[in-house]
Amino acid sequence: MSGTGVRRVGELTARHPLATDAVFTLGVMVLGLPSVVGPHPAQVGASPWLLRLLQIGLTAPLLWRRRRPLTVCYAIAAVAVVQWLLPGGWLQGDIALLIAVYGVAARTARSRLLPVIAVYEATAVLIAVRWQPSDWPAALVLLTVAGGATVALGVAVRFRRAYLAALWDRAERMEVERDQRARLSAAAERARIAREMHDIITHNLSVMIGLADGARYSLRSTPERAEQAMEGVSATGRQALGELRRLLHVLGEEEPTPGLGPQPGLAELDGLLDRVRDAGLPVELRTSGDPPNPPNPSDPSDPSDPSDLTDLPAGLQLAVYRIAQEALTNTLKHGGRDATARVRLRSLPDAVEVEIVDTGRGERHRGSEGRGIAGITERASAYGGTVEAGPHAGGGWRVRARLSIQPAGHGGAPTRSWE
Repeated sequence: MSGTGVRRVGELTARHPLATDAVFTLGVMVLGLPSVVGPHPAQVGASPWLLRLLQIGLTAPLLWRRRRPLTVCYAIAAVAVVQWLLPGGWLQGDIALLIAVYGVAARTARSRLLPVIAVYEATAVLIAVRWQPSDWPAALVLLTVAGGATVALGVAVRFRRAYLAALWDRAERMEVERDQRARLSAAAERARIAREMHDIITHNLSVMIGLADGARYSLRSTPERAEQAMEGVSATGRQALGELRRLLHVLGEEEPTPGLGPQPGLAELDGLLDRVRDAGLPVELRTSGDPPNPPNPSDPSDPSDPSDLTDLPAGLQLAVYRIAQEALTNTLKHGGRDATARVRLRSLPDAVEVEIVDTGRGERHRGSEGRGIAGITERASAYGGTVEAGPHAGGGWRVRARLSIQPAGHGGAPTRSWE
C-alpha cells in the first residue's frame, strides 16, 4: 500500500474509531471460530458450543481495547485461564491476549504496564504447562518472547505517537506565534504610518492655514505679501503631496527602495523653520552641547562644527525633526497670533535633547488626548527617551525630549511626564 493509502486508512480510523474496532473484533472472532478454520486434534470431542463461547469471550472485549485497555486485557486473561483449565487445548482466539497486551503497552503509562506483564507471564505459565506438559519450559520461553516483542512494539508505537503529538503541538504553537508576530508587526507598521501621515498632513495643513490667513489679512493692504503667502501655500501643498506620494510608494513596494521614503533629517530643519516663519510664527533655532564626534582642537584642518548634528544616525535625526515639527505645529494651531517659538538642540556624548518653547497661551492643555504628544512620545521611545510637556514657567508651552544615541533596546524604558 502506498504512503497516500496508509494516510487515508489512518485518517479513516481516526474519524471512526468505534466502527474500526468493531470490524477488527468481528474479523478476529469469525476467523477464530472452529467452524471456519476447522478444529485441531486437541479440540476433538470438546463441546462446539463451549468452544464458540470461549472464542467469543476471548475476542469480544477487543471492541473496547482503545477506551479500556487495562480492563480488556484483564478480562481476556481471565477467559484464557478458564479456557486452559478446561479440556479442548488452544483456540485461534488466544491471539486476543497478545492484542490486548499490545493495546496496554501502546496506550497506557509505563507504571501500569508492569502488572499487565505479570498477569501475562502467569497466564503464559499455565498455557505452557497445559500446552506442552513434557517440554513446558521451551513453550514458556516462546510465549515470553512473543509477549516481550508485543510489549516492545506497543511501547515503540506509544513513543512515536507522543513524538508526533509533540511535533504537531510545536508546529501549532509556532503557527500561533507567527500569526501573533505578524499581527504585532502589522500594528507597529500601522502606528508608524499613522505617525508619518499625522506629521506630514497636520504640519503642512497648519502652515497652509497660517499662510492663507495671512494672505486674507494682507490682500487689500499689501497685495504683494498676499501673493507671496499664496505662493507659500502652493509650495507647502506640493511638498506635502510629494511626501505623501513617497510614503505611498514605499507602502506599495514589497521591498522598499532605500531613499524613497520621506526621511527628513536635521539638515532639513532650517527649511522647516522657514515654512513655519512664513506661516506667521517667528521661531529661533539654537544649538549647544558636545556632539558625539567632537572636532579635534589640535588639528586645524578638522572642519567639524561643534553645532553640526548631521552626523547623528538618520533614524535619530528623523525623530528629532518630527518632534520639532509636531511641537511647532501645535504652536501654530493653539499658540495664538502673537506667539513666538524657540527651538533648542543640545547634543551630549550619549544623547540629544530637543526643546521647543513658545510664548503662546500656556494655560491650554495641548495634545493630551490627540496624536500630537502621543506621537512625540512614541518617537522618543524608539530611542529610550523621555518627554516632558506642559506650561512653561515663564509663560507659554514647553516640550522637551531627550533621546539616547542608541536605540531603545540599549537603554531604559521611555517615560512621559506633564509639568
